[in-house]
Amino acid sequence: MREVVVAFVVVLLVTPGVGAAVAAPTGTDASPPTADAARDAAGDVAAAQTYTIRKHIDLHRTPAEPGEIDVVATYDVPDPVTSLSVSLPSNAEAVESSSFARTPDGYEWDGTTDPATVRFTLPANQTASGARSPAVQAGGDYSFVDVGEWALVTVPQLSTGWSYRAPKGTDVTISEDVTVDGEGSTGGEIAYLGPVEEHTRTANGQQFTLAVPEHASMAESSEEVLDALGEASKRLHVGSRDNRVWFVAAPTTVDWGVLGVEYGGNDAWVRADAHLDRPRNVWFHEYVHTRQAFRTADSGRWTMEAGAEYYASLLSLRTDYVSFGAFETHLALGEREPWRDAVLSQPSTWPSGANYVKGSLVWGELDRRVRLATDSTATMEDVLYRLNQHEDRVTNADVLAAVLEASTPAVEERANQYTNTRQTPEMWTRSQHAAAFGTQPARMNFDVREYRVTGPFRNETFAEPPTVYVGETVTVVGSVTNDGGQTGEYVAAVEFAGDVLAETRGELPPGETADVTLRENVGAAGTYNVTGARTDVALDVREPGNVSVTDLSVDDNRVEPGENVTATVTLSNPGDVPADGPVAVTLDGERVGTVDAALAPGETATRTLTVTLPEAGRYTLAAGDASVTVTAGGIGTGIPGFG
Repeated sequence: MREVVVAFVVVLLVTPGVGAAVAAPTGTDASPPTADAARDAAGDVAAAQTYTIRKHIDLHRTPAEPGEIDVVATYDVPDPVTSLSVSLPSNAEAVESSSFARTPDGYEWDGTTDPATVRFTLPANQTASGARSPAVQAGGDYSFVDVGEWALVTVPQLSTGWSYRAPKGTDVTISEDVTVDGEGSTGGEIAYLGPVEEHTRTANGQQFTLAVPEHASMAESSEEVLDALGEASKRLHVGSRDNRVWFVAAPTTVDWGVLGVEYGGNDAWVRADAHLDRPRNVWFHEYVHTRQAFRTADSGRWTMEAGAEYYASLLSLRTDYVSFGAFETHLALGEREPWRDAVLSQPSTWPSGANYVKGSLVWGELDRRVRLATDSTATMEDVLYRLNQHEDRVTNADVLAAVLEASTPAVEERANQYTNTRQTPEMWTRSQHAAAFGTQPARMNFDVREYRVTGPFRNETFAEPPTVYVGETVTVVGSVTNDGGQTGEYVAAVEFAGDVLAETRGELPPGETADVTLRENVGAAGTYNVTGARTDVALDVREPGNVSVTDLSVDDNRVEPGENVTATVTLSNPGDVPADGPVAVTLDGERVGTVDAALAPGETATRTLTVTLPEAGRYTLAAGDASVTVTAGGIGTGIPGFG
């Protein structure tokens, strides 16, 4: 008998209250929605079969009702799922559904309708919150808005829970995709509803999408913006890059309260009239936010906008969009009243925008000092990289520790003075800039071109990290380029559970590129990490599912004792992941052999097996859930009293 587990699992798909990092002070941090995999109630067991709940969110503009949008959420529910609950945003209105019923905790699926759909209306308009610096503020109030003809909105986050009944080891996960009904564009966290043209560019392993609405008049061409974002991606070495980054140029006919917003980790909007040749480059500012992967406590909150504003200015200088004079003037604002009196680690002391204005000057001065103290082998990018590795909220003490790790006690003491007291640095001069920034450290850029997966289930090549299954071989093909100014060493590796499974290393002069190939036959389920320079790509390795027996037959169901029958077993894979055996073949409950197959989703295969019937009698031949009766010899005359 199969062991069956009933798993009651509530999976919170979204952290409520996702913040937005903006090009004006808001006091919140960008935090992308997160999903936790459902786990078997019997413990941490490798999934023998994985099923996926597919959630689809479709956004509808409502021209007759400006200020709100309609949302249709559809769930494709796999067979093992026995219950499904959905929590809608608290401001959802006009909820309609024939497949979900209202409960005190949300909406409960009726258990039969598939796909299950719920429709509701959401207010679209949001106002920018928090004090805003004169250097970065806009004149109005909105951060998201629906004007009727078009809308720029956040994608609603729905928390979903489910339970399921399936053989032990089965896993049920969830996926989400977002679309716009009619014309529009979305990166999954922000959406533009209305006529729009999408422009794409691939650079440094990132696919950039720039959505340009029909109602937007851009100060720069889409090509120039994509060129700039590609350069920023190349020059900023602070850790792994998102596979996809989505930007939209916001129409300027609205009273925006901010110049731009980054939301959810890799989506952002920037006012269409934003220029590239400004030290307060908003395109760069919002892109830097997509590379900040940490959350902050109050004392470390200053780092988010300080880092984004500083690197936006530095990138503008390095890409020749601005002169040193413009760069100097912009950062020197931090020396002035009222910002210079702020204590950065104490937000209660901040005048309007101090984290932007004084914060960017402090971050820059620390960058200069780190470079001088380490002979240009380290920069504040190393500090940001270390902060990105933090799982807990970053405090100012964490910032100081990262500065010390990257440089010297003297620089760490300066960082302490500039962040824990009112002390303010002076803006450095052109000659001081040349002395500190003239030589760049070695900066290795690891670019994965493709993932080749070979083995029993498939032979395929992927541009993005695929899910791999135990028994397959994955070959990572890429290159390492030294984008820095000094010769340095690179290491690229495949790691699992703390062990290095495959590795290649070498030394590269500035501007040189080396091809890299890493190959590993995966033997256990879990997360494998492909690392190179500061790039870390996670490969999800899972156990394949189990094949099912859909038919069992024999060539002759009656033979003489001691003769053979040939059994034909039909194996199939009804799941949506690869599956393999073995499957035991039994004769009256005793194993007499096995059949095996490695099947892609939806595939079937037949296997044959010769079975000997040792003596006269009736036997049950079985494989999986299928069985057939076979007989050896005669079973009596059938006439009572004769034998």
